[in-house]
Amino acid sequence: MEHSVTSARDVAYAYLRSGLVEGRLRPGEILDDATIAQEISVSRTPVREALIQLEREGMVTAMPRRRPKVAEAEPDDLALIIAPLGALHTLAAQLGTPYATDDDVAAMRRHNSDLLRAIEDGAIDRARLADMAFHRVLVSRTGNRFLASSIDSLEMHTSRVVSLYFRNRGPDGQSAREHAEIIQAVLDHDAGAAAAATRSNYLRGLSLAGEENG
Repeated sequence: MEHSVTSARDVAYAYLRSGLVEGRLRPGEILDDATIAQEISVSRTPVREALIQLEREGMVTAMPRRRPKVAEAEPDDLALIIAPLGALHTLAAQLGTPYATDDDVAAMRRHNSDLLRAIEDGAIDRARLADMAFHRVLVSRTGNRFLASSIDSLEMHTSRVVSLYFRNRGPDGQSAREHAEIIQAVLDHDAGAAAAATRSNYLRGLSLAGEENG
């Protein structure tokens, strides 16, 4: 398999990120660039570049003259992450609602239906993905790449902690009902109501995270 320098770095980043987010790479595990490069058929340089990027994002730690390793993660990190993530999504709802289209509303309804089906099927991972996709509709509508990047980074950490410690916990029927309130606010072009409903949705998630760690 051959890759250009840029795409090889992207391949390495995607490979490592998925391992970190899904919990296959465990906290404290040494990340050997030569081994990783061999596993995905790229040179060591793009792997090192991907590791540097993941270090910037807080997923990898690297001490001078030591090989990088997977950053530590604790169950109570979830509550710490949800607080700023909810604030950013609340801002995204406030900024994105005035520009939401009929297609956006249809997409939000579709993701919420996917969430309900996943809950009925007991498919927790699917439910989490549908929940994230629902909120990302308004994030995309803001057109703010800095906001989107910040949310993406926090969601990566959220997914990792959940994969490591909370595999049996995901969105529930109440989440879907709260999403319906957000959809109605978007239909009403009421940015304040959309933001308030989004904030309530994440605050409930924050309280649940606190209960699990209490």
